Amino acid sequence: MMKRLSLSVRLIFKNFLNFWIPSLSRRLTVSFTVFGMVIGYAVFIYIAISSTNIYIKLAYNSILQYVYSVSREYNTDNQGELLKIIDQRMTNVVNLAKAFEGIFPQLKFDLYFNDGISWQHTYMDEKGVVKSEKITDKLFSQSLEKVRTERILTSSRLFFGAEDKVNVKINVSPSESNYAQIISFNIYRMGFFNFLKKNFFKALIFFILLFLISRILGQIFGSLLARPLENLSQEAEAIASGQYERRFTTGRKDEIGRLAEHLNTMASRIIDGTKEREDIFIGILIALTRAIDAKSPWTAGHSERVTKFSEAIGRGLHLNDDEMRILSISAILHDVGKIAVPEKILNKPEKLSDKELDVGKRHPMAGADIISSIPSYETIVPGILYHHERWDGTGYPTGIKGKDIPLFARIICIADVYDALTEDRPYSKAWNKKRVKHFFETQKGKIFDPELVDVFMKVHEF
Repeated sequence: MMKRLSLSVRLIFKNFLNFWIPSLSRRLTVSFTVFGMVIGYAVFIYIAISSTNIYIKLAYNSILQYVYSVSREYNTDNQGELLKIIDQRMTNVVNLAKAFEGIFPQLKFDLYFNDGISWQHTYMDEKGVVKSEKITDKLFSQSLEKVRTERILTSSRLFFGAEDKVNVKINVSPSESNYAQIISFNIYRMGFFNFLKKNFFKALIFFILLFLISRILGQIFGSLLARPLENLSQEAEAIASGQYERRFTTGRKDEIGRLAEHLNTMASRIIDGTKEREDIFIGILIALTRAIDAKSPWTAGHSERVTKFSEAIGRGLHLNDDEMRILSISAILHDVGKIAVPEKILNKPEKLSDKELDVGKRHPMAGADIISSIPSYETIVPGILYHHERWDGTGYPTGIKGKDIPLFARIICIADVYDALTEDRPYSKAWNKKRVKHFFETQKGKIFDPELVDVFMKVHEF
C-alpha cells in the first residue's frame, strides 16, 4: 500500500515538473496569455482615452446652445443665476454619462467671465452661495484667453493607466457679444489598479476566461506547430539510430513541409555516404574472410558455400528481401573472427589440443566484436556470435539453447556443419550424402533445430 502511494506521489511530482518544461505548446499558451493581458490593458487605456473625449464632447454639445440662448438674458450682474443654470445643465451631462461612472467620478466645474476688462471667477461655495473673485494669475488668464480662439482646451497628455486629472475649458461665449464665458472642469481618470479593485469580480472573470482561451489557443496552435516538429524530431532520432529507411512526412505545403523535404534530402545524402562507407567496410571484411579461407586448401570457398546453403534455407522459410540480405551478410562473415585465431591452429592437420580448441572457440566472439563496431550493422551480429550454439545447449560461446538461439545463427549452424561434412578436411574425408543425411536426422533436437533441418532437406538434394 505504501509502495503504491509512494509511486503515485512520485508520478504526480514528475508530471508537475514536466508541465514546466518549456515546450513549444506551453510557450504558445504563455504567449497568448501575456498577449491577452496586454490587449486587456490596451483596451482599458483606449476606453479611458476615448471616454474622456466623448465626455468632453458630450458636455460641450449639451450645454453650448442652451448657454448661448440663456446667456443673452444675463449680464455681469447676474452671473450667479447663469451659474445655477449651467450647474443644472452639467448635472444632466453627468446623468447622461452614467455609463462611464466606473471610470470617472462626479464632475466639479467653474465659470469664468470676462467683461472686456478682466477675468472673474464665479463659483458656489459649500453652502450653495454664489461668489465671484477677480483672477490675478497672469498665466491662468492667458490660458483662458487661448480658449476664446480654440473653443476647447484640455490639459490631456499620454495616458498609461496611472491615475491622473484632465482639465477641460470650454468657450460658451455668444458670438455676437463682447464678453467671454468659459466653463472649466476636471476629469479625474481612475488608475488601472484602482479600477481592478473596484471591479474585482469582473476582472477575475476576465482573467479566468483569458486563461482558458489562451490555453485552448495554445493547445490548438501547439498541435498545428509543435506536433509536426515533434514528429520530425522522432523521425530524425530513428534515422540517427540506424533506421535508414525512415523518412520525414508531414503532408504540409508550408515551411514545416519544406523543412521535412530538406531534411529528407539531407538524410538521403548522409545515408548514401554512410552506406557507401559501410559497404566498403563490409567488402573489406568479406575479402578478408575469403583470404582467411584461401590460406588453407581445406577451407577455400567455405564462406561462399555456407552462404549459398543458408540462402537456400532462407528461401525455404520465405524470408523477405531485407531478412535475406541480413542472412547473406551474416553467413559470408560468420568466420571473420578467425582473424584473431593463429594460423598454425587453423591449418593444423592433426587433432587440436584442448587449449587450441579454446583459442579456436573465441572466433565467434571476436567476429561479433568486429561487426558491432560498424554502425547500423548490429543486425548481423547474432548470426556471427551464435552460429556454434547447439539446440540442446551444449554449444559455445554462451551455451544458450532452443529458440533462444537467433534464427539466422541456427540456419548458419546447419549450413556450416553441412559444408564441413561434405568437404575434405585434414583430419577427415568428405562424407557421402547418405551418411550426411543420417547424421542430420539423428542430430535433430541435439545440434540442430528440427524444423530447419526438415526445411533444408526439402530445398537441398541429399
